[in-house]
Amino acid sequence: MHINNTFIVSFKTFPWQRTLQEWLTVDASVLLYMAKSTIAALLALWIAMTLNMPDPRTAIFTVFIVMQPQSGLVFSKSYYRVLGTIAGVGMSLLVMGMFAQDPIWFIGFFALWIGFTTATGLKYRNFQFYGFVLAGYTLCIIALPAIETPLQIFDIAVSRFSEVIIGIMCATVISDVVFPSRLLDSLIASEQERFHNVLTTLSDPHSIFTSFDEANSSVSRFSSGVVGLNAIRVNSSFESGANQKERQHYAHLNQEYMNLSTTFYSLKSIVHTIKECERREVLSELESLYSPVALVLKTFPDTFLTQEDLNRIIRELLAVKNTIQEQLELEHKRLNKLINFEGEDEFISAAYLIIRLLKELHNHCATYLSLLKHRVSGNASLEISRVTKFSTHTDNVLVALAALRGSGVLLLTMIFWIWSGWPYATLTITLAVVIGLLLGTMPSPLDGVKDFFKGAVLALITAAVYDFYIIPEYTSDLLTLSLLITPVLAFIGWMTTRPKLAIFTFGFVFMFMNQCALDPYYKIEPTKFMESSLAALIGILFGGLAYILVNFWSCSLTQKRVAKILRTQIVRLCDGALNIERTALESTGRDLVQQFSTQGRLNMRSSRLVYEWLLSTLEIGRAILAIRRSIQRLYSHYQHPIVGNSMELIKNYFETPSISGRDQLLSTLQKGLKELHLSPMPAEKGQRKRLETLIFELTLIRTVLLNSETFPLILEDSCH
Repeated sequence: MHINNTFIVSFKTFPWQRTLQEWLTVDASVLLYMAKSTIAALLALWIAMTLNMPDPRTAIFTVFIVMQPQSGLVFSKSYYRVLGTIAGVGMSLLVMGMFAQDPIWFIGFFALWIGFTTATGLKYRNFQFYGFVLAGYTLCIIALPAIETPLQIFDIAVSRFSEVIIGIMCATVISDVVFPSRLLDSLIASEQERFHNVLTTLSDPHSIFTSFDEANSSVSRFSSGVVGLNAIRVNSSFESGANQKERQHYAHLNQEYMNLSTTFYSLKSIVHTIKECERREVLSELESLYSPVALVLKTFPDTFLTQEDLNRIIRELLAVKNTIQEQLELEHKRLNKLINFEGEDEFISAAYLIIRLLKELHNHCATYLSLLKHRVSGNASLEISRVTKFSTHTDNVLVALAALRGSGVLLLTMIFWIWSGWPYATLTITLAVVIGLLLGTMPSPLDGVKDFFKGAVLALITAAVYDFYIIPEYTSDLLTLSLLITPVLAFIGWMTTRPKLAIFTFGFVFMFMNQCALDPYYKIEPTKFMESSLAALIGILFGGLAYILVNFWSCSLTQKRVAKILRTQIVRLCDGALNIERTALESTGRDLVQQFSTQGRLNMRSSRLVYEWLLSTLEIGRAILAIRRSIQRLYSHYQHPIVGNSMELIKNYFETPSISGRDQLLSTLQKGLKELHLSPMPAEKGQRKRLETLIFELTLIRTVLLNSETFPLILEDSCH
C-alpha cells in the first residue's frame, strides 16, 4: 500500500504537461515538417516518373528548395522561383538562338547576365533576391548542356520548367493541406513578445538611467527584429486568408517600434552624458519626471494583455503625459537657477525625449489595441488609411563587387573549360556560379563555401552507395525506389530544420540530386560518376576562390564606408527634399546597417558601434527635417538668421568632419539657442508651437553632438 501511494504521488508531481507542451512545440513540429517535406518529395518523384520526365531529380530538388515551415514562405519562394525560372529559360533560348555559333559573344553575354542577376539580386530583399539568383544559374543549367547540340535547347528548357513546376505544386499543396502552419500566427506571436519587451524595458527606470556598459541588454532588446518582422509581414501576403488591414497594422507597429527604439537610445545617450559629467541635480529631476511612466507600466501583468488592460494603459499614459508636462515647467524654472547652460540644455533635451517617448508609446499601444480588436471582431479601433512602406537602400559599392564576383567567376571557369577541353567542366561552371550567386549575402561566405563543400562530399558518398549498391540490388519498381529513398529524404527534411546546417544541407541536396540515379530508367557509369563529381567539387573551389579574390571588405573599411554613408544622408537632409517621411529614414538606415553587418566582417563591438552611429544619425536627421519644416511654416519676422547659419554649419561639418568644425558648430548652436531663448514668443499658438519645436530640436542636436562617441566620425577603431 505504501508503494502504491508513493507511485501515485510521484505521478501527480511529475511535470508531464510541461514535457508534453515542449514536445508539441519543438519535437512534434520538426517531425511534422520532416513528414510533409518527405511526402511532397515522394509525390514529386511519382508524378515526374509517371509523366516520364527526363530528370525527376529536378522536381525533388525543387521541393526541398521551396519547402518552408510556414505556408506563406513556401508560396512566396515558389512564386519567385517560377518567375526566376521563366526569366532563366527565356534568356537561355535567346542566348542560344543568337550566339550559339559565336563563342566570344556567347561568353560575353553570359557574363553580363550573371553579373546583372547577381547585382540586381543584391538590391532586393526576401525571396525576390532568390528569383534573380535562379534566373542567373538557370541559364547555366539549360544552355551549357546544349552548347554542342543547340537544337535540343527547347526540349531541355521545357523539361526543366515542367520539372520545376511539378516540384513547386507538390510543395505548395502539401504545405497548405497537411497541418498547415501560417506566417500570420507566428507574426502575432512575435509581435506579442516584442510588445511585452517594450513594456518590460520601459517599466524599469534602470534600463534608461544606468550606463551603457551596465545595460547593453536593454539597448539590444529594444532594437532587434525590425527587418526580420517586416520580411515575415511581406511574405504573409502570399497566404490564403491574408488580411490587408491586419498587415497594415503590423507595418504601423513596426514603424512605431523603430521610432520608439531611436527615442529610447537618444534618451539613454543623453542620460549617459549627464552621468559622465556628474550633474546629479539634473539626473535626479529626470528620474522624477520618468517615475510616473514606470509606475503605470509596472501595474500590468507579465502575461498576455487583454483589451481592457490596453485601454487602461492608454488612459493612464495620457494622464501621466499631462502630469509630466506640468511638472516639467516647474522643474525647468527651478533648475535654471542652479545649473549652467550645458546642464540646462541636457535637461531640456532629455525631458523633451521623455515626453516624445511617452507619446510614441501611447501611439504604439493604441495601434496594438486596434490590431487585437481587428483580430477578434474584424473591427479596428483605429482607421489606418496611410500605407506604411519599409524602404531599403543598397550601397552601390556592394552591388559593383557582387557583379564583378559573379561575372569574374563565370569567366574564370569558362577559361578553365576552354583550356582543359573537359566535357564535364560545364558542371564546374554551374557549381561556381551557384556558389557565387547564393552565398554572396551571407555574413561569412567562405565559411558557407566550406559547409557547402562538406555537404557535397557527404552527398557524393551517399549517392555512390545508392547508385552502385542499393538501387540496382533492391529496387524493382517505383514503389521500392520510393521506400528506399525515403530515409534520405527524411534526413534532408530534418537538416533543413537546423539553421546552423542550412548551407551544409543545400550542398547535400544539390549534389545528391545531381548524382543519384533517380532516372526513369536506371543508368549509371562509374567513370561518368567520378568525373562529374570531381568537376562539381572543382566548381565549389572556384566559387570559394572568387570570395577570396573579390572581397576587399574588412572591419575597418566597413566602418569607414558606413560612417561616410550616414554622414552623406545628414548632408542631403540639410538641403534636400522635405517630403521624406521619418518611416523611410528609419527603415532605410536599419536596412543599410543590416546589410553591412552581414557583408563587412564586423565583430560584436564594431557592430554595436555602427548601430549606435545609425541611431544618432536617425535622431539628428529627424531633428533637421523638423527644423526645416518649422522654418518653412514660421512667419518671416519670427525667423532668425542664426538658425540658417547653424544648418549650414551642420551640413559643412558632416561633409568634412574636423575638431575645429565641431567646436565652431557647438559654439554657433549655443549662441543661437541663447538668442532664441531671449527672443519674444509669438502670441499666436501655432507660431509659438513651431518656434518652441525649433528650439527643442536645435537643443537636441547640440546635446547629441556633445557625445562624440556615438557619432559616425571614426574616432576609434573598434575592430581590434
